[in-house]
Amino acid sequence: MSPLSGAGKIVPIVCFLLLSSHPQSTVSWSLLGPGGGGWLTTITVVDDADHTVYVGCDVGGIYKSRDNGASWQLKNKGLSTYYVQDIAYVPQDPATLYAATRGGVFKSTDGGDSWEIKRNGFPDESEYYFSAPVSDIVVDPVSPDIVYAGIGVPRAGYVLESFYWTELENQPEEKKVTGTIFKSTDAAAHWSAIRGTGIDPSAMIYSLALIPHAVNASATLYAATSEGVYKSSDSGATWTAKNSGLPSDKRAMALVVNPQDSNILYVTIWSAPGSATWAGGVYKSINGGETWVVKNSGLPQKPGNVEGRTSNYPALVMDSSHPDILYVGNNSWTPDPGVYKTEDGGEHWGWSSMEDVDPSNVDLGWINYGAAVKTLAIDPLLPSRLYFGTSTDLIKTQDGGKNWVQTYTTQNGDSWQGTGLETTCVQDIVVSPEDSQTIYVGYWDMGFLKSTDGGQSFKRTSGSFEYGANTFSITVDPDKPAQIFAAFGWWEENKGGVWKSNDYGENWTPVRTNLPDATIWSLALDTNSPKNSRTLYAASYNHGIYKTIDGGQSWSQINTGLGVNGNMQVRKIVVDPHNSSVLYAGFEAKTVDGSTDLGGLFISRNGGASWTRLDNSLPQINVWDIAIDPHDAKTLYTAVSSGYDHTGEKDYYGGVYKSKDGGVSWQQLITGMGEQKNLNVSAIAISPANGYQTIYAATTDAPYHDNSSGRGIFKSIDGGNHWKPISDHAKVLDFTALAIDPSNPTFLYGGSGGNGVLKGIDLHPEE
Repeated sequence: MSPLSGAGKIVPIVCFLLLSSHPQSTVSWSLLGPGGGGWLTTITVVDDADHTVYVGCDVGGIYKSRDNGASWQLKNKGLSTYYVQDIAYVPQDPATLYAATRGGVFKSTDGGDSWEIKRNGFPDESEYYFSAPVSDIVVDPVSPDIVYAGIGVPRAGYVLESFYWTELENQPEEKKVTGTIFKSTDAAAHWSAIRGTGIDPSAMIYSLALIPHAVNASATLYAATSEGVYKSSDSGATWTAKNSGLPSDKRAMALVVNPQDSNILYVTIWSAPGSATWAGGVYKSINGGETWVVKNSGLPQKPGNVEGRTSNYPALVMDSSHPDILYVGNNSWTPDPGVYKTEDGGEHWGWSSMEDVDPSNVDLGWINYGAAVKTLAIDPLLPSRLYFGTSTDLIKTQDGGKNWVQTYTTQNGDSWQGTGLETTCVQDIVVSPEDSQTIYVGYWDMGFLKSTDGGQSFKRTSGSFEYGANTFSITVDPDKPAQIFAAFGWWEENKGGVWKSNDYGENWTPVRTNLPDATIWSLALDTNSPKNSRTLYAASYNHGIYKTIDGGQSWSQINTGLGVNGNMQVRKIVVDPHNSSVLYAGFEAKTVDGSTDLGGLFISRNGGASWTRLDNSLPQINVWDIAIDPHDAKTLYTAVSSGYDHTGEKDYYGGVYKSKDGGVSWQQLITGMGEQKNLNVSAIAISPANGYQTIYAATTDAPYHDNSSGRGIFKSIDGGNHWKPISDHAKVLDFTALAIDPSNPTFLYGGSGGNGVLKGIDLHPEE
């Protein structure tokens, strides 16, 4: 990622530079990565000459393309939440957009360059739950000041076992907004709730469709919901259920109306995993929803026991110029995932995106996780061009589905360079101490990738991975840079281990004898240990800390005195570079059945043989990172996330905490970071510049609230006493990792929680 290699060789800086002109910031940022890698929730193709495309993500916000998907720009300025569920535009003015998010409705009048929240009339914003997540939004094409927004969580609608389903159910009873559609008559300046008008109050609104109408006439609308299909003939004032012919489990997902004959409409019905029989798929009505007839000929109809193995169709689009042509997306991983097409109004369907056959007509790029469809869109001006999004990538056809190609990355030998659509979540970043051009990145879901050209392109490496999908911690041996240790595992469940590479991360072998099968959040290498028999420490989640003195061949548990009330949720380990016998361990709090065991900071002064708590003077509930001043062993910094002690009924606040006396006393240093409430600092890095007084701190988001708690990256030039934001123009709020190039401290790398790796160039780290 660095323009400097080794002693200072100049190479081109990677493209997609996002120049910053913030008066407080001296840092410019660029998005780096192989492209893709995250969940795409919605795609909107605009009816304009540029064939503008917008993509919404589950944690990455909004991206825009003006060249049919060949390149992308991040468009998050003004968004306070990055879970985008739908994007709609005004037909008379395509630069005016509405984004439906988990945190409400946002509006842009400049083609997505900036966004403004529009919640007047919605419930009050909440810190602890989603008060009014908007699932779908439609603009009245005749009276564009009229906008409708439906409340729901579409992803939860077809991942029934997931925790997302509880997001609305957990709302206080008096504030529940399920079964609600909000309406604005003044272009989103004010909203009013349409509730108690015929829609089941427990319904999730998944999809809305509006039939064009004459000026001053009432609009006809349809709503596909978790409780079936509803119809309104009076612009949303009242609704009537229209479920005759639909199965008893009538969870309706996507709905489209024939623009040439509004009596003809189609809806997709969810089939619950684990059912003895399959009763989902596509249903058609030719009488305005009065009755429905199943139209599944040619579609996979597998019951399955889990969501990913059950045939379901959450995405449906129609060719408005030839309305008998429709495309539907199969969400399951198997059998036969992807897009299906009909040319006879649903009488017969054929498999269009044949990814898992030979020969395949689908190019998936570097991500080979399959072509299960999460969202689907059709170009209104060129209906032979369609896009579909998966949980990892974006695929396009130009010929009505005969051939499909990815549009998020370009290949360069065995490496890949993103086109600007970076949607990965990063857990760790390490720049090689030997070569600035070599960067290692640990991703959620995508595993381990490396770059040897300063971040211009990345490659995925191989190994005998049992848990290769997630890489949580990476450590490079500074004396033997070809030797790398990395922690691989799951985030869905507590499983994982440690692997070792002796060839710069190209190949891997497990080194986990006597290690529990558990997620390893942190690894720490004792650089003063024998070079051919390294001492290494591993934070095994819920099991405490393990130590090896033979380079990972065998491990032993070292937990004496560690943890609070049996809490062994260790998130970070560091070895004091001044004294290898001194170790620090950061814990996060553990809450079970309403009872909380605190986290905090622990120290060992005997190589892990015993531990004592070190933050008694100022308890730190969730310690996610630890940094030791290289110049002064008594100066410590911790990155702390906020939390609530349910046992003691007390709030603990996050931020950067500092001790100048080896942990005897502490200060919370957050001046310039904003209010301490809901402040979550995830990572901290000390620069060698400015006498080690330049510090960088990353903030992250915590789930289940309307506004992101992430605040970007901050910089201090006085040892943490004062902070200033340095990532505003990067348009990213949520960061989980930080790294400084050891060969050139002007280069800073931030790992985001949805927008991949960002490279910052701080030309004046002392200012």
